[in-house]
Amino acid sequence: MTSTRHPPRAPLSEHDIQAYADGTLTPERAASLRDYLGKHPAEARRVAFYDRLNAQIQAAFQTTEEPARDHIGRSRRRGRFPHPAGRARRTLLVLVALTLVLIAVSGWLAAIQVSAQALDNAAVMVLAEAAARPFSAASPTRVDPAAPDLGAIGLRLVEQRLRQLGPLQRANESVYLNGDQQPVVVLSAAAPFARDEPQWAARRIGDMRLLTWTTRRQRFVVAGNARTHGLMRAADAMSAR
Repeated sequence: MTSTRHPPRAPLSEHDIQAYADGTLTPERAASLRDYLGKHPAEARRVAFYDRLNAQIQAAFQTTEEPARDHIGRSRRRGRFPHPAGRARRTLLVLVALTLVLIAVSGWLAAIQVSAQALDNAAVMVLAEAAARPFSAASPTRVDPAAPDLGAIGLRLVEQRLRQLGPLQRANESVYLNGDQQPVVVLSAAAPFARDEPQWAARRIGDMRLLTWTTRRQRFVVAGNARTHGLMRAADAMSAR
């Protein structure tokens, strides 16, 4: 800011205070300003308050090239017009914070992703459990609205729950019975980084058949005995949604 030189006896103004803050006020005017503040405690307190506030702001974003200044005026000026180095530092801090957030989110997404092998293994285990125990004729007392409705193809939901596959990995588990009272297992789990494969693929594991596909960041598997009626129709109905 350019030097401000008024006649020594001109009335003091806010412009004089700004010039004093910049260190460009003439000694005569500076002396008049100090005398003015000495006679007006309220004004002196206001200036002191802004001095403390701006000193805190400057100290928070201080760089090695731009050390903090104790001068009242420079603190006020930097409070209104941040130094480019200060702006650059703040921008860098924001970018670092955003980067850390993205890393944390990516790590969490990677941690919750269930692999195709893990989901297949879980489906085999659930099917073995379902085949080893009888189910009541009644439907589950609590039905998740997100559970696939396969009643139109003759499959009745008899059990549903959330199965823990790992520390952060879970799968939605649903067990159905067809008209022959044979179990059909449906599992789905988060797979945020998996490539979409909306057309189901089948494979045999002994007497069991697994029908798997991936869509909208989720893996799905339908499991049942290879001779179970409604198995492929369930996969068709679900993968077409």
